Amino acid sequence: MRVVHPLADEWTEQYAVFVADTSTVLLTDPLQSFLDWSVSEGLRPVLVSGPDVRLSPFASLAMNRAGGFWAVKESTGVFDGLTGLPISSFEELWTGTKAEGARSGSFLTPSDDPRGLLSYDIFGHQRAVAETRVGRLAETVHDTLGGDPLAVWGLTEPLVEPFGIDAVTESARRGMPESPTMHARANDGSFCDIQVGRTRRGILEHVAGGVPIGAYPDRLAPLVEAATRTLMAVESSHQPTIGFVSVAEVAPGVLQRFGVRRPEAPLAVLIGPRAVHELAPQVEQLKQNHDVLELGRKRLPSLLVRFSRTDLGSWSQLMAFAADLGLDRVREVAGLGTEN
Repeated sequence: MRVVHPLADEWTEQYAVFVADTSTVLLTDPLQSFLDWSVSEGLRPVLVSGPDVRLSPFASLAMNRAGGFWAVKESTGVFDGLTGLPISSFEELWTGTKAEGARSGSFLTPSDDPRGLLSYDIFGHQRAVAETRVGRLAETVHDTLGGDPLAVWGLTEPLVEPFGIDAVTESARRGMPESPTMHARANDGSFCDIQVGRTRRGILEHVAGGVPIGAYPDRLAPLVEAATRTLMAVESSHQPTIGFVSVAEVAPGVLQRFGVRRPEAPLAVLIGPRAVHELAPQVEQLKQNHDVLELGRKRLPSLLVRFSRTDLGSWSQLMAFAADLGLDRVREVAGLGTEN
């Protein structure tokens, strides 16, 4: 007897498969349910699509959170959706085994219309009191990066509810001790995921998203300044733990396409007071070796590290910063572990 699974098109003891048959993959309720089920069962989620399919930013973020993989079927074979390398089985997506054959032709030439996105990933603490509101951190980031106001939100796409701080806060409260991921979008394509979890010190709010900036830029200096202004605004209006701003290449419509694209380039990172206090012995060395701004209170500052040197690539600067500081150590002292 053939068993029909309500969520997966195929499944084994290692992975589960979701086949997309639309031109754009949205984070619909069926896809979100598939990802939730895969994670709960300890399976690797695999999204299968054709080569002309585009992923919405919410689908891409959800796949990343679930540890998912993307396989693309062409007439010449099946390929890794992120690298364009051929695969002969889904297991090769995570084992690193290389199948014979050439990379997909979609990865041989860059896009003729690359678009830029200021991407961010920021954590901030709040007190767990009746007056606490969820969503204002996202508003601060979008306003300062130059995005339109967030207009609609929901738990899955399509997003139809008018965005409001009170509604988002109530949804977060109902989901505690760990809220569902709430998705918000603006009229210009700006987008944001918002998630909140309880900690020993209050609640930890996590916002991740992006603001489109038109054609992919040929100069990073203005973007470093935009990232600096944004993280300074976050520091002055919220209680940041850690935050990153970078620039990424996306397809028109703020979508992810199957094809070659530039790697995401880091612009700046903000380290909140708690982490700076724990890392105090290394702070002076960081200020000597990197473009560092000290923000906030003198006795309990935050550090804003800008990857602004034109003689070094932004990834080289990030790697040098990580080597000096140790990002695993930052995550630990910033309170991002599950026991905090």
